[in-house]
Amino acid sequence: MKKLEGRLPEVRIEVVTTTFVASGRPDGIHDLGRLLENLNNPAVSRHIELAAPAVRPLYRAQAHVELDAPLLIRRQEIVFANFDGPYFARGVVMPPQVDVSVLLMAPPFQIQGMVALSPTAAPTEALRSVVGGFFNVRFARVFDAEGNQLGEGDQIIVNGAAVQMTCATRCHIEAIAPAAQPRPVEAEPVPAQEPESDESARRAA
Repeated sequence: MKKLEGRLPEVRIEVVTTTFVASGRPDGIHDLGRLLENLNNPAVSRHIELAAPAVRPLYRAQAHVELDAPLLIRRQEIVFANFDGPYFARGVVMPPQVDVSVLLMAPPFQIQGMVALSPTAAPTEALRSVVGGFFNVRFARVFDAEGNQLGEGDQIIVNGAAVQMTCATRCHIEAIAPAAQPRPVEAEPVPAQEPESDESARRAA
């Protein structure tokens, strides 16, 4: 079969909420730039539509259900999304930016990674505007609230409305190793005393 020239690459995303994870092909989205544009546009529908979707409960990777109709997801319920597809359309000129390490507290997750910010602004001030909408986090690692790593990705989309706290830092809350159980102290055996002979008893008397 002859290869079709100019065919758009397939894009898939995995959307994570506080209770469910859904994956599928986002309707009308062909690159990351368009996805961010749609998510941050208040004039667009409050839902994103996924074709050929599958859904599963959070933390139960094997219990997924493949649905036989498109799935609608409310944008405000998204905590973050994994993106698999082109980054930005060709010809898009990006302003100068620098990567800054950030920690994002977005219950029930904490997210550590790199965010592109303006090189002329202080990172904390620049983060104020970034977390006002959906934004891209590169080299991301996702942990649960207790610091156990759940996964990682080259780039994920984070919903700034779900972020309760953020800091320009490389730190994150690390999981606490279970405390070692103290070993029971074994009592030293007491040597048995030999019974006194009749001669020893007479001497003691």
